[in-house]
Amino acid sequence: MKKPSITIPYVAWRNGRPRFEPSPTLRTRGYQGEDLKNAAGEWMNAADALEWSQDFARQLAVEKHKIKTKPKRTALPVPPPVRPAFPVSTLFDEWSNLGKNPGWADISEKTQYEYRHKGKVIEKYLPDVWQSETAALTKPICLGMYDILRQQAGLSQASATMRTLGTALTWAMDRGRLPEMLVNPAHKLRMKTPPPRIRFGTKEEIAQMVAVADAIGRSEIGDMIILGVWSGQRQNDRLNFQIAGREKGRIVLRQMKTKAIVSMPEAPLLRARIEASEKRRKLAEVISPYVVLDEKHWTPFKRHHYSHQFGNLRDAAAKGLPETATRKTIAPMPSLKTLRDQDLRDTAVTWLAMAGCTIPEICAITGHEIKSAYDILKHYLALNPEMADSAMAKLVIWFDADDGA
Repeated sequence: MKKPSITIPYVAWRNGRPRFEPSPTLRTRGYQGEDLKNAAGEWMNAADALEWSQDFARQLAVEKHKIKTKPKRTALPVPPPVRPAFPVSTLFDEWSNLGKNPGWADISEKTQYEYRHKGKVIEKYLPDVWQSETAALTKPICLGMYDILRQQAGLSQASATMRTLGTALTWAMDRGRLPEMLVNPAHKLRMKTPPPRIRFGTKEEIAQMVAVADAIGRSEIGDMIILGVWSGQRQNDRLNFQIAGREKGRIVLRQMKTKAIVSMPEAPLLRARIEASEKRRKLAEVISPYVVLDEKHWTPFKRHHYSHQFGNLRDAAAKGLPETATRKTIAPMPSLKTLRDQDLRDTAVTWLAMAGCTIPEICAITGHEIKSAYDILKHYLALNPEMADSAMAKLVIWFDADDGA
């Protein structure tokens, strides 16, 4: 084969056949010589060899550009954060888990709810703490938590939340979950004590609530209110009471869940309310052991649903009701805006004291411990000048009688 007359870069001709012969520079870069043949294995002609040469030249240009261009620094991968072994969230989960904490069953349902709620307060206002290692808590950190919660959630919520955290930490420390924590960092924070809630229902306010309950077709909530002020029992107990018996003017109530028994004289007003509710059930052909039912569905009240319905009733009683064809006008009573169902228990204690009952007599009805009843009266009776008047009248009678002797 005759050697072509044209010169093609990177191509050498041997006996008319094209071959790639790299220069010494290219050889140091790793290129080696080779015969130039097409895909069919046939020798390239001059046109094919020229096309190959042009492609090779472009390849070299790209490589040259890459060498000149400083390679970008590759960012080192950021390792994922180390997950805490025992974060505060897990502390609350385990503390409220019967499988890990059988003692949780000894806590009342209401207190269990409050403890869980305080965990949610930390999760809401202090999410970083909620996901952080529990063992990392220190007293300065707990004081900082208290300061933040006091500003964002209020003094009462802050104090209660930090006390709850301290209780949870004590449980974990006692069970070896925090071996490096020798002193509970949530204790002795010198938190400001929230002012006591001073509220009880007057006879007029309770009568207004019951009247409005009957007027709007929620007589069962009126029953709950009367049961509250005439028994002094907690809301959750009242929602779960059944009548276990009646004998010689006494009514025996059994808490459906705890089986606790309350035996007390049956006040006429309470008896009338219970008998009226029994008539409504008879008409509806409903049989249930519960003292109070949600009569819209004839099922036991759920605590949160009852609280919502009580709030609606209270608001209606505060605003009053207009006259209709079936009822007279019920005048507004704005003072009711601040009344809670929880105040009914304290109302019972206060009414019993105003009626002249001793603290032991009060505790026999309401189930309060003596110290608890005393603490209630210490705040509530200060608002009643009638008690001072009664006490002074008794003193005068005693003094005059003794003087005459």
